Amino acid sequence: MLKDIVTEAVIEAGNFALSRIGNHGEVRNKSPKDFLTEVDEEAERIIIRRIKQEFPDAGFYGEESGRHGVGRYLFVIDPIDATTNYIKRIPLFDISVAVYEGEENILGIISCPKLKELYVAEKGAGAYLNGERIHVSDVSEVKRAVIGYNRSNHPSEIIESSKRVLAAILDQAATFRVFGTGGLDYCYMAKGSFDGCITPLAEPFHSAGYIIMEEAGAKVTDYDGKPHSLESKTIVAANPKLHPQILDLVRMSS
Repeated sequence: MLKDIVTEAVIEAGNFALSRIGNHGEVRNKSPKDFLTEVDEEAERIIIRRIKQEFPDAGFYGEESGRHGVGRYLFVIDPIDATTNYIKRIPLFDISVAVYEGEENILGIISCPKLKELYVAEKGAGAYLNGERIHVSDVSEVKRAVIGYNRSNHPSEIIESSKRVLAAILDQAATFRVFGTGGLDYCYMAKGSFDGCITPLAEPFHSAGYIIMEEAGAKVTDYDGKPHSLESKTIVAANPKLHPQILDLVRMSS
């Protein structure tokens, strides 16, 4: 039931977001490089309202509304991931919900409504795209790897380290991509479109992607090699053969 309710909430929010493309209202700044519209806020309310119908005592951690409520489950929500893409009518935006039970990430659902893609992963049950099982790639050498760089708006404190990491990727990897969407980058890693994924400043609201990658066969850690958590500040993900090489690349350059 948990998976079904969250899926329904994500799809409902996605349909709402689609209906408001080109009519998103005023664009506000959450920070100098981070934008917000009324669609973000309403999509989050839609998700919370639907989940509360079945789990009235749940806890929520929304990108727009913050952390509130305490219950068996904590629902971590990014109502519009890649708001800039959404505003600019770039189809790479998503709606993302992770579910934590205690410290454990047990469910991740990410929908890209414009591309009609629904990614779902439950702890121990694999990862799926539109009902079909997905797996990470088997690329085992950095020189053959396509790396997803999961940060487009760079706060000042990570600009210099990001320059060094990107230079190392350019020097050592086959190529890299920056799509401007945290959740979908992780999904592309999970289905093998990316061979590795690096996040220099991770956000808890993208943590649905952690379990999706993991259930697709990825190793997912922070820059120190510690397992991912809701509090992770950095992320390195790749298949188990490639992960140590990507981690070394990041450690030597960041």
